[in-house]
Amino acid sequence: MIYRFIDDKGTFVVEKPLNFGLYFPLTNQNGSFLSSISPNLAGDIKRDNDHFLTPPASIEDIKNNPLCRRDFFIKTGKTTIRLAYTDKDSLEAGFLYHKVIKKTRALAIEVINFIPYNRDVEVMWVKIRNEGNSSLKFTPTSFIPLFGRAEKNLRDHRHVSALLNRLDLQPYGIHLQPTMIFDEKGHSVNESIYFVLGYEDASKPPAGQFPTLDYFCGDGDIFSPDAIEKSVPAVTKKLAEFDGKEACAAFRFKDKTLRKGEEVNYFLLMGITEDTRKISALFQKLNTPQKVRQSLSDTKEYWGDYLSRLDFDFGNKEFNNWLLWVKLQPTLRKLFGCSFLPHFDYGKGGRGWRDLWQDALALLLTEPQKVGEIIFKNFQGVRVDGSNATIITKDGGFISDRNRISRVWMDHGVWPYLTLRLYLNKTADIGFLLKEAAYFRDKQLKRAKEIDAGFSGKDYLLRTKDNAVYQGSILEHLLVQNLVPFFNVGEHNVIRLENADWNDGLDMAADRGESAAFSFMYAYNLSDMCGFLEALKQKTTEVAVFKELKILLDTLGRPVNYKSYKAKQSRLEAYFEKTKILNGRKVVIKIDDLISDLKQKAAHVFSWLKEKEWLSEGFFNGYYDNQGRAVEGSRGSGLRMMLTSQVFAIMSGGAGEQQVDEIWHSIKSHLFDRRLGGFRLNTDFNSCMLDLGRAFGFAYGEKENGAFFNHMVVMLANALYKRGFVKEGFEVISSIYAMATDAKARIYPLIPEYFNNEGRGLYLYLTGSASWYIYTLMEEVLGIKFVLGDIWLDPKLLDGAFFSRQIGVRFIAHGKMVHVVFLRESPRRGTYAIQKVLLEKTEIHPTQGKFIITKENLRKKENTLFVHLA
Repeated sequence: MIYRFIDDKGTFVVEKPLNFGLYFPLTNQNGSFLSSISPNLAGDIKRDNDHFLTPPASIEDIKNNPLCRRDFFIKTGKTTIRLAYTDKDSLEAGFLYHKVIKKTRALAIEVINFIPYNRDVEVMWVKIRNEGNSSLKFTPTSFIPLFGRAEKNLRDHRHVSALLNRLDLQPYGIHLQPTMIFDEKGHSVNESIYFVLGYEDASKPPAGQFPTLDYFCGDGDIFSPDAIEKSVPAVTKKLAEFDGKEACAAFRFKDKTLRKGEEVNYFLLMGITEDTRKISALFQKLNTPQKVRQSLSDTKEYWGDYLSRLDFDFGNKEFNNWLLWVKLQPTLRKLFGCSFLPHFDYGKGGRGWRDLWQDALALLLTEPQKVGEIIFKNFQGVRVDGSNATIITKDGGFISDRNRISRVWMDHGVWPYLTLRLYLNKTADIGFLLKEAAYFRDKQLKRAKEIDAGFSGKDYLLRTKDNAVYQGSILEHLLVQNLVPFFNVGEHNVIRLENADWNDGLDMAADRGESAAFSFMYAYNLSDMCGFLEALKQKTTEVAVFKELKILLDTLGRPVNYKSYKAKQSRLEAYFEKTKILNGRKVVIKIDDLISDLKQKAAHVFSWLKEKEWLSEGFFNGYYDNQGRAVEGSRGSGLRMMLTSQVFAIMSGGAGEQQVDEIWHSIKSHLFDRRLGGFRLNTDFNSCMLDLGRAFGFAYGEKENGAFFNHMVVMLANALYKRGFVKEGFEVISSIYAMATDAKARIYPLIPEYFNNEGRGLYLYLTGSASWYIYTLMEEVLGIKFVLGDIWLDPKLLDGAFFSRQIGVRFIAHGKMVHVVFLRESPRRGTYAIQKVLLEKTEIHPTQGKFIITKENLRKKENTLFVHLA
C-alpha cells in the first residue's frame, strides 16, 4: 500500500503523494456541498451540476491543469514558494479532512481543507511556522480560480458566459454574481452568489485583491503571474474593467515577519448561496481560528460517530482501518451521486436506478432508521411497463434518463426486490408490502419502444383514464417489475437484453440481444418473493392489484405456453396496450394463487436455462448478440467467457451444486489472473463485438472489457458463500483487499470500481462494490443473517479470516446496539462450526439446528453475543 495508518480511526499518511495523481472527496452530512482535492490542491468545488464555484476538473485536470488548483504564494525576496507546486510533501487524510504537509528550508507549512459537516462551505486553512534560525519576512497571497456557472459552460459559450460576470469586492473577500444564466433555450436571471472570504489570525482582512485572471496574471501567466512577480498593486475597490472577465479570489495579505518559532494562520471560506445574509452569518460562525479548529473537530467527530453504527474489529489495524473507508463509500455515493468526482465519466450528476438500491444494502446496516423511507420513495420511480426512471436527482425527483435518450436497462427490475428483501428481513415490517405508492409516467411507453408524443404531464405521475393519480401497493410494484421481464423474451425464450444489463457496455444488441445472466435473477426474485407472501398471509389472505396486471398472472386465467417465446411476447403486447391508460379498477387475488403463479414461472425459467444455456465447456452462456448468436463458449479465435453469466447462475440457485463446482474451475482456468491475483470480467474476445456493445471497443483489461471489475468480483464471492463454497468465496473476496492494498494499485484506502492491466485502481470512491463488500462480509462471511426481524447466526469463517483469536462486529437492530464476538478456540482446517452461543451470560440453544436470536431476546440498550467456534 502507498499509505500507512497512524491511528485506529482511519487516519492515514502518504509520503510524496504527488507521485500518485489521486484525489480525495470532501462533503457535508447532506451532500449539499461537494469538493474534490488532490495533494497539489487541485479539484473542484460545487453544489450541483449547474453551480460550480471553481472550474470543473477531470482526472487529467487534477494532474495537468493549473487553473483548477487552490493555491497560496509565499514570496520571500526573489524566491516564491507556491503551495500547489512543492514536491516534497506528505499527506494526512481522515474523516473528512485533507491535510498537505510541506517543508522548506525554513518553513513548516500545513494546508488543511474540509467541509464542516453542518455547513455549505469549504474551509482552507494555511498554517505557516518559521522553523529556521532567523526571522523571515514574506508577502502572502491566496489564489482560488472562480467559475461561477454550470459545468456545460466549460465548453459551451465559455467566454460569452464570462461576459455576464459581475464582481463585488468586500472587506473580507469577493462575491461573484453573474447577471443571468446563459441558456439558449431560455436565458434566466441568476440569483446565485459565488463567494470566497479570507482572513489572517485574529480576523484581520486581506490588504487587497486581484479579482480577475487578467489582473492577476497581467503580461505573465498562471505559472508566473504579474501579481506575484511584479509590483502590481492589489485593489480594495471594484474597477469597471473587472466586469465581464474570468474571476478569481486572489487575496493579498499584509507582509508578515515571523521570528524563529512563530506561526501565522490564513483562512479561506468558499461557498455558494442566494442570500448575502447567509454569507454574513456563515462568516460569524467561522471567523476566528478557534471557531475553525472547533468546526474541524466537530466534523471529525460527526463522521466517526456515523461510521460507528456498524463497526468491525478483525484484530488487525490495517484491515479495520481500510474497512472504515469502505463503509463510507456507499454514503459518499449517496451524497455525490456518480458524477461529482474527477472520474465523472458517468455523466451529468445524480445516481442511477441501480445505484439507489445497491447502496441501500449497506445503508440498511449503518442507518436503518432512514432506509425504509428511502426505499418507499425509490419505488415511485417504477413505470407500469416494468421499466423505471433511470436517475434520481439531489432533491429526490426522477428523470427518465440523464442524456435524454429513450432506453431501458433490462436488469433494473432485479435490484429493488433484493434491497427490499434485506429491509423486510431486518425490520420484520411485512406490512410495508401493502403500503401504496405512485408510479412514474413520462412519454416512454412499452419499455421505450413507443413514444407518447402527446404526453404533457408535468408531475410525472401515472394517472388513470379519469386523470386521477394511481397508487398501488409496494407488492404490486414488485410484481410489475418482475412479471413484465418474464414475458419480455427474445427468440431463444430468454429475457431480452434491451439497451444493456448490469454491464452498461453491452449496449449494442437492443433488437435481438438476450441476457440469460439476469434471467436467472428474475427467476430467483419470483421464487424468493413467495416466502414473504407466506408471511404476509398472517395479515391478509388476499391482495389487490390493478385489473390489467391479471393479464400477466396467466395461470389465474388463460395460461400461456411458457416454451413459446411468441406466446409470451403476444401476452406482453396485450398488457402493454391495456396499460397505456389504466382503467383504475383493482381486482382481488388470493395470496395462495399468487404464490402458485410465481413459483410456476420461476421453475420454468430455471429449468429452461439449465437445459438450454449450459455449455459443454463447463459454464453457462449468458448472452445473445444482436444477430441472435450465443456469445460465450469456444470460438475459432478462442474461448469466450463472461464472469457475470456465472455469478448470477450461482447466486440465484439456478446452477446445481455440480455445475457450481465446474463453473468455479472454469473461472479459475479462464478468468483468474495469476500475475495480479484477481478475477477478470471476461476473457479477451479479440473483437470489437459491434453486435453486442461498446465494452469490447475498450482496450482489453480496461473497465467493462476484461478489467478486474470489483462489483462483479464481490458478487461472485457473495454467490459462492451463499451456495456453501466457502473456501472459494474467501479466495475471491480476499483478492479484492489484496489488490486494493498492493502498491501497484496506487490508491488511498478504498475499493475502486476496477483495477486495470497494471493492477492500478481506477474510478475512486463511487462504486457499488463497497456496498456489496460490506453486505457480503456481514451476511455471508460473518453469517449474521436477518430473517423477519430475528438474527440467525451462520458464520462461514476459515482460519485465514482471523488475524487474531477473535472477530467482533457492532450493529444496530431494532433500535438497539448488538455486539457479536466470534471466538475461536484453536486454529483448524476448513470452516469453523458454532459450539456455543451466549447472549451476555445466557446460553442460546439451537432451534432445529439454527442459532436464532429473536428480537424479543434483545432487551438491553446494548447486547453482547459471544459465539464460540471450533
